[in-house]
Amino acid sequence: MAQTVLRSAAVIIIVTLVGRVVGLLRETLLAYHFGTSFAVDAYRYAFAIPTTIFLFVPGALNAIFVPSVKSMLVENRREEAQALFRKMLTVTTLIYFVIMVFGMLFSREIMQVMTFMQQNSEAITPEQRAQQLEMGTRMLQMMWPSAVFIALIGVFQATLNAHQQFFIPQMSTVVNSVVVCAAYLLFVPFYDIYGVAIGTTLGFLFAALSMAYSIKKEQYSFVPDFRWKDEEMKKIGERFLPIMLGSLITQVYTFIYPVLASGLGPGRVAALGYANTIYQLPMAIFVAAFTLPIYPYLVEYFTKGELDKMKQSITEGMRYLFILLVPVTVAMAIIPDELVSLLFYTGPRGEFNLQSIELTATALLYMGIGLFFLAVRDLLTRAFYAMENTKITVIAAVVGIIINVVFSLALIPYLSHGGVALGTSLGSLANMLLLAFFLRRSIGSFVQREFWMTAGKTVVAAAVMGVGLYAATSLLVFQGVWVQKMYIIFLIAAGAGVFFATLVMMREPLAVQIIGRFSGKIVKRKRG
Repeated sequence: MAQTVLRSAAVIIIVTLVGRVVGLLRETLLAYHFGTSFAVDAYRYAFAIPTTIFLFVPGALNAIFVPSVKSMLVENRREEAQALFRKMLTVTTLIYFVIMVFGMLFSREIMQVMTFMQQNSEAITPEQRAQQLEMGTRMLQMMWPSAVFIALIGVFQATLNAHQQFFIPQMSTVVNSVVVCAAYLLFVPFYDIYGVAIGTTLGFLFAALSMAYSIKKEQYSFVPDFRWKDEEMKKIGERFLPIMLGSLITQVYTFIYPVLASGLGPGRVAALGYANTIYQLPMAIFVAAFTLPIYPYLVEYFTKGELDKMKQSITEGMRYLFILLVPVTVAMAIIPDELVSLLFYTGPRGEFNLQSIELTATALLYMGIGLFFLAVRDLLTRAFYAMENTKITVIAAVVGIIINVVFSLALIPYLSHGGVALGTSLGSLANMLLLAFFLRRSIGSFVQREFWMTAGKTVVAAAVMGVGLYAATSLLVFQGVWVQKMYIIFLIAAGAGVFFATLVMMREPLAVQIIGRFSGKIVKRKRG
């Protein structure tokens, strides 16, 4: 299984990396045109709704739909799988169409709830609050159709994943970002920040359309089917609400941070948004790459009662995540300003200025602490989905949210928006630990000896890398925006080289596998 997972992960990583590069370009354009301005805060409030939906719906539908379709395909019941697809597409589209309608009708009330902490804040005037409420309401109404398009994305992705197709679903994120980038040329000159909202909605639409051909190629039909009264739809219905609720709760962090930071003054919500973009880059690349391929195996092993293989799969996933995410966390702690500057600062001509760098770097520093915790939370959540136990994931997520809110409110007086970021990390830690506790009670000890050996070597290698990064940024300072960017890129590459070289010297087998797999991909491409 290890080689299969690594091969699938390599494909997902490459495609996701391309998607995230284009996504970063999208965020860079937002930073260049609007910086950490009042308008971006309003956009972030409105964008929190489709972002939250996008983060939980596709993953939830994958967990709901893949087990049913996969079992039908394995048992050569292809016609039943095709019928189930039509029914699932119909019911999902209808549900999210109704959500869209109600959302558009109550957009102002939603924005009032999201910005309620501004009411007693001295950092924002009543006039600013009224203006921001109006801007946010208009943009939210423009983006509500995204809910339907995201539902289509979720059904399409789940269906293609059941066929072991990961390339096209991941490419849809590239399409999404390309369309939003195009909006800066087509709409922003005429509609200002509202042009970004228009591009955001169109991005989700074209992302869904980009998978339609692959769905048709697998002989699935888009004809609505309202015959929902069968055994398989009943099973899906039993899973639908708990998994959707659990997934929503696990992703509600994205919704929480703009609410908690709304009263801290202009630019704080925008800074948290930019920091979250950087934070989500390794999350999207590595977490998706290793949880998506592992999930079907977790379902298979639990169904067959092969718990030892299931534990081995979880341990393997945790080892990959630790070895890939810990050095990223160290980099976010040692050179946060440099990372922010690399991605968003374009010099004095842009709206993203030195204050914007400082605000965003502060958020990134505290946000990065929770990177591994959030990744393992997603992996363990998949394990519970494979066991068809959604109750535990909801309980753990609720506890995580409570910890998040409590610590954020406690830390805000001392760290401002950094307190919101650190509270999010602590919430992710609590969520992960609670899931690990209940999973251990369900299947026994699942963190095997290999993980602790990998973890120890990774910490040493990351420490060596961190010392090198600190020394390099302290001793050498270059003038010129683009010269600095080239130097930061060199530092990142050199740091990764030092990290993996240290692991190889300590004879860490996973490091050798990762290097071999990706160097092999590059060699094959050159020969081709």
